[in-house]
Amino acid sequence: MYTEDPQSSFECGDECGDGKRSSRAYDETSMGKTRSGSVRRRDGSIYARISFTDDEGHRREVWRKAENKTQAKALINDLLRTLDDHGERALEGANMTFKDLADEYQRNALVPPKYVGDRKVAGQRSYLSRRSLLRHLRAYFGKNKLREITPNLIQRYRLKRLDTPIVYKDKDGAVTITRTRSISAVNRELQLLRRILNVAVAEGLIIRSPFSNSRSLISIADERKRERILTREEEERLLAACTDKRERIRPIVICAIDTGMRKSEILGLKWTDINLVERIITVVAFNTKTAQERQVAMTERLTQELANLYDRSAGDPDALVFGIKDNFKRAFSCARKTAGLPDVRLHDLRHTHATRLIAAHIPLAEVGRVLGHTQPSTTYRYVNANRETARRAAAALDSFNEGEETHREAVN
Repeated sequence: MYTEDPQSSFECGDECGDGKRSSRAYDETSMGKTRSGSVRRRDGSIYARISFTDDEGHRREVWRKAENKTQAKALINDLLRTLDDHGERALEGANMTFKDLADEYQRNALVPPKYVGDRKVAGQRSYLSRRSLLRHLRAYFGKNKLREITPNLIQRYRLKRLDTPIVYKDKDGAVTITRTRSISAVNRELQLLRRILNVAVAEGLIIRSPFSNSRSLISIADERKRERILTREEEERLLAACTDKRERIRPIVICAIDTGMRKSEILGLKWTDINLVERIITVVAFNTKTAQERQVAMTERLTQELANLYDRSAGDPDALVFGIKDNFKRAFSCARKTAGLPDVRLHDLRHTHATRLIAAHIPLAEVGRVLGHTQPSTTYRYVNANRETARRAAAALDSFNEGEETHREAVN
């Protein structure tokens, strides 16, 4: 219980609301540690102040500005309750700004990955892209105290980002607005914000994340799912465009279509991962998104492409198969434009591969293993119903309906 102490050394100032000198304090002894709270006036403003002994035996104070004495008394109770229930770390976090937290997160988490053998033990592979996302979060929330980041504030950020178009600058610095920002792009930013605030909860800096009871802040269902699958004719056009200077990316495109491997997995292949006799590619855990090794079978045309590449190589088993690390994007962009397929991304070839496997009646679980998925729900996102699939479904129903009609005629 907090009790009034008329002998407290607290002074509210020469005037405390009613023009009289007043002194009031709230004292408590918990687990041998003295904790006290008091209402103070400083520079014309009213503050709630608590004082306590920390774990190292040092006396510390925490101040909160209040609108009036009644609110200050309520703040004192809240602060002491937070101290009791969640410890002094929660009081420290209450004064921490998002910029401080973001800087700490970037130093500790958004760093290049470190490996022991082929296992990642620290850092993030996508740390550069997430640093880019963090810039937007830091610019908007940077000055806010952690306790000031509420669901309403996050919702305002979400709407602001959706209203901010994506712009590009050409070589002359001219700005071109290309398109509005997608819901999925904003969701990636909010997911990073949620991750950072969850770290703050784990560290005891805040009691609860504002995402805890606000599921509507990140709605995956609102994202527009990409359903771009190459037809056979489009595939032929794309491969035909991989000539001359772009000829070196032709094996990569074939590998993406015929194996469904991710871009990073393809570009990271070494000759030690290729078995041309058994026609097997080993995707080592080091290069996979899920850090799990898997094996992928090669088609006849892919085997021939890789055999030709090996014949032209220096025979170094540790050399990259395709000899490309990060300069693939421009060549592929030129190829797809030449083929009249400007909307096709390399990742769409992975979707195409999955859809073709389903069309060939490969069980969904096996398709997931080929793609390197750990959850069946992830595989569902890659299996799209193209026109051919839709026509087959309609044909199956027509056959069923014809059978029903024939049955009725036989009965009658």
